[in-house]
Amino acid sequence: MDTLTSKLRALALAEPVYVIGMGASGHVALDLLREAGYDAIGLDERLDERRIEKRNFDDPQAFAGAGTLVVSPGVDRRRAAFANSYALQINDVELFARLNDKPVLAVTGSNGKSTVVTLLAAALNHAGYRAKLCGNIGRPVLDALFDGEDADCYVIELSSYQLELCPSLYPRVAAVLNVTPDHLDRYDDFAAYAAAKANLVRQSSICILNGDDEACVAMAEDGQNIIYYGTSATLPNRVADGKIWLHGHAVLDVNRLRLGGVHNHANVLCTLLMLEAYGVAPQQVLAALETFAGLPHRMQLVSEENGVRWYDDSKATNIGAATAALAGIDGDVILIAGGIGKNQDFSLLARELQQAKLRGVLLIGVDNRDMATAFTAAGIAFEDCGTMAKAVARARELAQPGDSVLLAPATASFDQYSGYDARGNDFAYEVTGLCR
Repeated sequence: MDTLTSKLRALALAEPVYVIGMGASGHVALDLLREAGYDAIGLDERLDERRIEKRNFDDPQAFAGAGTLVVSPGVDRRRAAFANSYALQINDVELFARLNDKPVLAVTGSNGKSTVVTLLAAALNHAGYRAKLCGNIGRPVLDALFDGEDADCYVIELSSYQLELCPSLYPRVAAVLNVTPDHLDRYDDFAAYAAAKANLVRQSSICILNGDDEACVAMAEDGQNIIYYGTSATLPNRVADGKIWLHGHAVLDVNRLRLGGVHNHANVLCTLLMLEAYGVAPQQVLAALETFAGLPHRMQLVSEENGVRWYDDSKATNIGAATAALAGIDGDVILIAGGIGKNQDFSLLARELQQAKLRGVLLIGVDNRDMATAFTAAGIAFEDCGTMAKAVARARELAQPGDSVLLAPATASFDQYSGYDARGNDFAYEVTGLCR
């Protein structure tokens, strides 16, 4: 038994250990717990050939007899089985936290998390650090911890779900980028969602907060080491006048960045502040930040034809992300939106659209009643196209030279697609005729 596996055994988790939700992180956790000698059982409401037992999480007795529950982030803990269980409830991030002895840089927020953690990891590696990127971005944290490769630090993207059950992560540096209404199908209200994000602030040695975001500012408590950033002229760390300012000094002209949009420039600023708090000077990493071209399906320029630019921002699965994407476009825009609404208040999006230079609004998806109702009430004209193919065809009819066509759905994609990436790929195919 290697050192980490021995340390996992030494945690002495109460048995049996039930791993709840058998996605990627669940399977990694289950395998490692079994390797460490625990009586561990995998549970899910659906079965495939790898899953061990099927349980109904609405059954109050579903977890009867369990000593520890390791809960996957995709599982809603408001279900009866959780409320009636006396077992310790943690997640894979908490297991990571109890085993890891290397510094952690952690990022949460409603939008921009993946961009910032990818920038962070790239910049740290550029500066000579062995940084491992993991968490909500796709690689389970335990997989990164147990892969046998040395690390100087871990860069972790964290969703609100992951922050519910990890009280002892204690990152060296953390950031909360923004908090806008999202996942309200999973939380009772916005306050509960924001409270989950705030768990990261309380744990961190140094926390970088978006000073333009009221919900972020409200997370700060007396005595904490908080550094603010944003676009306000009153902030010493800001994006303003085409430059990124640190401590009142201009350090980077945004025209040198491949990333476009004020929200992305703010992401670069946040990255610089996190790096500086970790001990990396801006001059060490500017080259890495300047060459970063962004991630797929995040304001990705798919095509430019006949003077019309086509942008894939399929990752904009909530209102905040969609409005940020709209704000980053100059000129008239044709917006393609719609999908699974997640109980969002689309009157907020409608108010933003009233301020935008709209050539048209085209809806896709099968769950757009709330969006259509909000747009109608606000006097926003729209067409319900239903499918991506019809929406792209209609956008071609409407678009004029100088316009931008923006896929920023403000919704989840699972009504018509396997995920936001499949939705973005379909958009690109309809625009270019090419698969990617």
